[in-house]
Amino acid sequence: MGSLSSTFPIENQNNLVTMRTLKNHLDKTKSLKFMKCIVDFHLLLFLAMSHGLGSNVLALAACVSTEIAVPEGYQLLIESMANTS
Repeated sequence: MGSLSSTFPIENQNNLVTMRTLKNHLDKTKSLKFMKCIVDFHLLLFLAMSHGLGSNVLALAACVSTEIAVPEGYQLLIESMANTS
């Protein structure tokens, strides 16, 4: 099973996480397979609370835990969300 990292910022009262934060994270990890880019608990939590991904995060978490490729549709959606910043 894959393990989660925690390099994505933690959102709290003093730290607002935005789509720009998501874009910066994806830019920093672009040399990795996309599944490895989203292996972060706080990133998955951000996606769960963000525009339109809600319950679909369970499918992403399954990809992370089994280390299988993220379906292209999810990758396109997440990248397009990041590019709205």
